[in-house]
Amino acid sequence: MKLKHLFCSAVVLFTLTSCYVGPAYPRPVRPVGGPVILPGGARPYYHGGVRYYHHRGVWYRPHGGGHIIVPRPY
Repeated sequence: MKLKHLFCSAVVLFTLTSCYVGPAYPRPVRPVGGPVILPGGARPYYHGGVRYYHHRGVWYRPHGGGHIIVPRPY
């Protein structure tokens, strides 16, 4: 039972840390894939007529049916 909880915790931790900003990477790094779900608490910003969202150092832009991670817009 403990092993199952440890495994589930490791999976959740890996999933939450799959998008990060590291010192060697000036932009967010994320595995290749489709649009991502915008996290709760993301704040909207407008730059050049485009709406962006920012949450914990990561920038998002609407794309298709969701949002994509983008470099800082300014």
